Formats: sequence, C-alpha cells, structure tokens
Amino acid sequence: MDHLIIDTCKDYINADQLEELQRYVAYIITKETPDYRLPMEYIYQQVYLHACLRKNEPIAVWIKSIFPTIFNDVQQIALRQMFAYGNYLLCKK
Repeated sequence: MDHLIIDTCKDYINADQLEELQRYVAYIITKETPDYRLPMEYIYQQVYLHACLRKNEPIAVWIKSIFPTIFNDVQQIALRQMFAYGNYLLCKK
C-alpha cells in the first residue's frame, strides 16, 4: 500500500500538480487504519527526495513546511539529515 501512495505522489510531482498533491497528502494523513500503520517516515522521505531530484522547488518547500506537523520530536530528529541532501539535490546543476 505504501508503494502505491509513493507512486501517486510521484505522479503529482512529475506533473507539477501541487494542489492535487496537497489534497492527496491531507487525505492520507487523516485516514485512519486501525489494523495497519502507514510508514509515514519512509513515505515522506521518498516523496521529498523525489521532488528534489526533479528540481521541483515549490513542492519540495511545501513538503518541508509540513514536516513539523506530521512528525513528533523523535521522528524529526531521525529524519532531519535528509534536508541537507535535498538542498544539495535542488542546487546541483
């Protein structure tokens, strides 16, 4: 299921559809599954780095802006090193 979510988000990034991506992410975040916990850390990392690889700065900035609202402090500490790599990918020619 998580690969389907990642692929859908990547399709929105490739098509440069920020508004659609925002709606889809809002739906995923609010969706509750009592028997299965989505690996949001992995999904977030894959989607953010894909936006950076595609040099889609507006989407990467938006994804980075929702970071504190999705994750708790421990998760933020574990994931924050990817932002340096993402910035490098955005600036790389």
